[in-house]
Amino acid sequence: MADQNLPENEQDPGANTQMFKAFVSEGAAPAEPKSNGRIFAVAAAAALLVVVIVLIAVL
Repeated sequence: MADQNLPENEQDPGANTQMFKAFVSEGAAPAEPKSNGRIFAVAAAAALLVVVIVLIAVL
């Protein structure tokens, strides 16, 4: 590693900037939308309705 002439108690400001940019870019990824419970309930009710209609038609 190259001699940077920094006192031992100081950190390299370039390294801090690189770490900060990496941290920011990790948070920039778009979050996946959360599944909505209402959509699941409507889909389940529709499926149940179809099953009941088919059972009534068969019997």
